[in-house]
Amino acid sequence: MARQSILATACALAATVGTLGVAPAQSASPQPDAIEQWAHDFTVLTIAPDGAWGTATDPRVNRAIFLAISNCKTMSGKDIGCGAYQTAIRGGWSLAIRCGHVSILAADRDLAKAERRAMVRETELRERYVTDMPPCARVVTIDPNGVAIIPPAVGYSAKLPASR
Repeated sequence: MARQSILATACALAATVGTLGVAPAQSASPQPDAIEQWAHDFTVLTIAPDGAWGTATDPRVNRAIFLAISNCKTMSGKDIGCGAYQTAIRGGWSLAIRCGHVSILAADRDLAKAERRAMVRETELRERYVTDMPPCARVVTIDPNGVAIIPPAVGYSAKLPASR
């Protein structure tokens, strides 16, 4: 009797799933962004308290962090400090901004959103923590391929590398 009940339930379930036209273990909505995101390497941007920075792109996040810190140490000439602040992203934009001695890092898959994140952080710092913070200037922008874009150093006295 129990055997017939189980068989009847299994048949009813099979008929129901078959009429829905959906495979049972699959999502009904595709997620191409998530799949696309995993196809990109990690890009890490790090900045030291003195303003020296380093970036690296690698399939492995731990190696990207190591290389970014190494590149920062090369720029800084110091053994410590690099890696104090860092951001990591797959296939996105990273920004390093300096406001005097204060560093702001932001990252997002969309450049406008990364810039917005940096503005929100700057506003938060000015309103809550560093009310007399000097004007901010972008130090570097890292594109989704890991290429560093250095803005002209107009009106900004921080030590910037000649080329990257």
